[in-house]
Amino acid sequence: MQTLVCDHASQFKLLTDNITLCWVHEGRHYKKLTPYVACHQKALDQFLDDFWDYYRDLLAYKDAPSQQMAAKLRSEFWKLFDTQSGYQQLDERKQLTLLKISELLLVLEHPELLLHNNPAELAARTMVQRRNIS
Repeated sequence: MQTLVCDHASQFKLLTDNITLCWVHEGRHYKKLTPYVACHQKALDQFLDDFWDYYRDLLAYKDAPSQQMAAKLRSEFWKLFDTQSGYQQLDERKQLTLLKISELLLVLEHPELLLHNNPAELAARTMVQRRNIS
């Protein structure tokens, strides 16, 4: 297997040398944050909007890849995840995402890769549900 799309679970590293991380899984880490202060909630909401806008830009790149667009997306990645918001938990989570840059941006070198593995997960979940019902 050349490249696997997965979450960041360590057992997948035993299967292949090339891992691309699922953007939907990465986004879930941010949805789990629970700010109590209004300004932190606003910072999180803005970040999530920017996160999913960036995801849509990656999808557009896959349809029409170019060196210019890849460079722009790399730059935007740093801007999105290296900017401090003032909400400590969000900023800490963003630093963890920065550590995964090569796995998250492998799609810029290989636009044929998927950005998420949810279809495979849903198919596996359906098979397990059928097995449990029968």
